[in-house]
Amino acid sequence: MSATSPTEETVRFPVRGMTCGSCVNRIMRAVGRIDGVTKVRVDLVGETTTVRREPALVSNAVLAAAVAEAGYDADLDAAEVIARGVDRSLLDRILGRS
Repeated sequence: MSATSPTEETVRFPVRGMTCGSCVNRIMRAVGRIDGVTKVRVDLVGETTTVRREPALVSNAVLAAAVAEAGYDADLDAAEVIARGVDRSLLDRILGRS
């Protein structure tokens, strides 16, 4: 697997309206189809979505539109950029995956 591109960034933002695993899957599919998105994680309990993206290709408005199209409310005004490496899961860090 290739390393994260130096131009990629990871952003996390709240998403309201999720109630089950199907909601998670709908958001993951909608956001994952966007050109320039390389990874999507949705946390149902924490009501957040974390996206690794090429910011030149994928704006906050594009992310909000995709989430809205899936039927949920993304609060991109509360989005935070996650430091490089912090967005990886513990298993990914242990195995050296990006």
